[in-house]
Order: sequence, then structure tokens, then C-alpha cells
Amino acid sequence: MEMEFSKLFHEASKDRGRGHPPIPADPSKWPPAWRTIFYKEYPRLPKVPLPEPRLAADLRQTIINRASRRDFTASSLTAEQYSSLFKFSCGTTRDERHRAEPSGGSRFPIEAYAVVLHGNDAVPAGLYHYNVKQHALETLWKRSFSSADADSLFSYSWVKDASAVLVLTAIFARTQMKYGERGYRYILLEAGHIGQNIYLVSQALGLRCCALGGTKDGALEDIFNLDPEEESVVYAVAVGA
Repeated sequence: MEMEFSKLFHEASKDRGRGHPPIPADPSKWPPAWRTIFYKEYPRLPKVPLPEPRLAADLRQTIINRASRRDFTASSLTAEQYSSLFKFSCGTTRDERHRAEPSGGSRFPIEAYAVVLHGNDAVPAGLYHYNVKQHALETLWKRSFSSADADSLFSYSWVKDASAVLVLTAIFARTQMKYGERGYRYILLEAGHIGQNIYLVSQALGLRCCALGGTKDGALEDIFNLDPEEESVVYAVAVGA
């Protein structure tokens, strides 16, 4: 019988007594790394500064109307729309320890990227990383994407008509250095929180949005030049007009 690794992991990480290092109740006794918030940045790469985000919506109606939509129109998003999408899904709010999503132990293991399939002068087609500290898109690679290119990264043919795909990765050590094996659960929970934020912000902006189960993780990690042992794709959401 084939071993079901998901069940094994779930059982092995079921509570703090298994796969979870002891955590002193007094934070002053924690190692410095547990109290440090880590940021990924590309300091030598050009940046697209994002404008002040604007978002006004009735929360009740936004939740009621939220839906997965795949009828994208192959159009581009404005810098203002990217600003709201990133700021209100995974950006900082009150201070560096408070972001739009909850994070176990304020470890913030999730990094956000964008595959911009249909760009414009403000945000050209290409690959970007969201710089949380500067609220800016770091330009990793300006390039166009053909239908074949989109098919090499995502399993669904309709993704090619999305404006962009927001790709969430996890830097596992940020959380697991403190929470051990159980920290992997916290990482996936956080990615889910961000994904729901993307849905709600998209709805509030009048955009279409659809979470993707069919991502070709290895191809995405290659194109973003990630080391999958340290940082790997955990979620992706297609967004567009």
C-alpha cells in the first residue's frame, strides 16, 4: 500500500508536543532570530514605486459578491490597482509587525511576486517581486509572455488572458526555526489568508480573480530563480479585468 505522506505529516504535527521546539514564555529569552522580521529585497534592481492605495467598499457586499471568475479580457492593470492588491493583501498596516494578513508569531514567511502577462507603460509585462518595506514592485525581468509561455507555467489555458498572476512563495525557515514541523501548517494558513485578501480586494476594485490549483511549481521557481529547498511556491491567484 502506498504511504500517504499527508496523513503522516498531519499526525506528526498534530500538536505542540510533536515536532515543535520548546518556546520560553518569557520573550526576552528567545533567540534574536525569533524576534527579527526578515525581508527579501533586490536592492540593485529597478523599482516601480506604487502610489498610495485607495480602496472604498462595503465589506458585507464585497463578501457576498466575491466569486472565482475566469472570463479575463487580456487587459492590463494600473499601478494604482497593483498598489491596492499588494498593500491590502500582504502589505504593512500599522507597523512592521502588523500586516494585512495574520502571521503565526509575526514570522511573515510569505513572499509575493507577480507574473505580469499583459502590461502597460506603468507596469510592463514581466516578472516582479513585491518589496514590502518600500511598497514597490522590484523589476526582476521585463519580458513578454506568449500563450505557450503561460501554458508552461500554469495548467489552465484561460490564465493567458489574465492581467497578472500573483504568486506566493514561502521561505520556510522564517517560521520553522521557531515552530518546527508544525510551522509548515502556519505557513499554509498564512498563504490562505493572503489569497482571501486578494479575492476581496479584487472584488472591491471591480476586478476578476481566480485562485489556481494548477501551477507548475518547478517552472515558476526556475523562472523566478528560487532555490526550492529554501523558498518554494505555495499559492497563486490570477487577477484581471
